[in-house]
Amino acid sequence: MYAPLLVYFAWKGVYSPWLVAALLGFDALGQFSRRFLEEKSANLFGKAKTFLIVVLLAVTGVEWIYGPLPLHRTIRPLLVICTGLAFCSWAFKVVPNYWYANILSLLNLVCGLGGIWVIVTGRDPVYAFGLVFLGQFLDLFDGRAAEKWGSTPRGEIFDDVADGTSFGVTVGLIVATAFDRAWLGVGLGFVHLVATVYRLIRFVVEKRKKGVAGGVHEFSGLPSPGGALLVGSGCLLLPSDGWKAAVVLVSSALMVSRVSYAHFGRAVLPRTPKLLRVGFLALFLLLLAQGVRTDEYGAPLTISFAAAVIYVASPVFRRIGRRPGRESHGAP
Repeated sequence: MYAPLLVYFAWKGVYSPWLVAALLGFDALGQFSRRFLEEKSANLFGKAKTFLIVVLLAVTGVEWIYGPLPLHRTIRPLLVICTGLAFCSWAFKVVPNYWYANILSLLNLVCGLGGIWVIVTGRDPVYAFGLVFLGQFLDLFDGRAAEKWGSTPRGEIFDDVADGTSFGVTVGLIVATAFDRAWLGVGLGFVHLVATVYRLIRFVVEKRKKGVAGGVHEFSGLPSPGGALLVGSGCLLLPSDGWKAAVVLVSSALMVSRVSYAHFGRAVLPRTPKLLRVGFLALFLLLLAQGVRTDEYGAPLTISFAAAVIYVASPVFRRIGRRPGRESHGAP
C-alpha cells in the first residue's frame, strides 16, 4: 500500500529511483517466494521495514509541506535502510532457518571489516565506531536466532570471529589512532585486542566444559561488546590521553576478570520499562540524526559512553541491591 507513494516521490525527484526500484523489487520477490515456502517465520525484517517506511513517508510529507527541516539529511539513509531490510526480509525467507544466526554474524563481520577499512584509509574513526555500534546491535540477536532456529556446527566459532573483528580489531585500531603519542595508542590498542580475544576464547571454552548448549544470562568478566562500547566512545570523546588510557586499561582488566555481568539482551533489557526503552531510543536517534546533519557526533557519543559506564558499574549496583539489610524490608 506504500508503493504508490514511494513511486510518486521518486518521480518527483525526492527519492532515488534506483533505491525505490530495488526496494519494491525485493518486496515483490518476497511476496512471490511466500507462495512456495512453508516456513514464513523470518518476518521481523519485514515488520521493521514497514515501520521505517511509515517514518520515511511521514518525514517526507512534513518536509513537503513545511520545507527543509533538521531531519532532511535522514531521508536518503532511511531509504537505504528500508531497502536493506527489504532485501533481508526476502533473503531470510529463502535461506535455511539454521543460517539465520550465521547471517547476523556475517553482517557483524562485515561491519568490523568496514570499520577496519575506514581506519586504514585515513577516514574519521567516528564512522568506524558507528559500524561497530551497528555490529553490536546485530550481536544482540544472533544468539537468540541460534536458539530459536538452530545453527551450523561451527556457528559459535564464526560468531566469535565476527565479534573479535568488530569489537577487538576495529576498536583496537580506533584506540591506536586516538592518542597523540603513536606508540602509546598502538600499545593500548594491542592490549585491548588481546583482552578481547582472550575473553571470547575463555567464554567458549568454559561454556563447552560446563556443557551449556543455549545462551547464558550471566557472564564472567565484562562482555566484549560492553568493552568495545566503553573504549570506542571513550577514546573518541575524552580529551586527554591519560583518561583514554585509564578507560582502555580498566576495560581490559574487567574483560579478563571474573566479575559477574548480566547479559544485556537477556537479563537487562527485558527488565527495563518499555517506556524508558522507547524514550531512550527516540532521544538517541534524534541526536544521531542531528549529528548526521551537522557532522558533529558529540551528543550520541556522550550517551554511548554514559550507557557503557553504567553497565560497567552494574555489578556494584546489583551487589548493593542484594544486601541483607535491603532484603529484610521486603514482603514476608
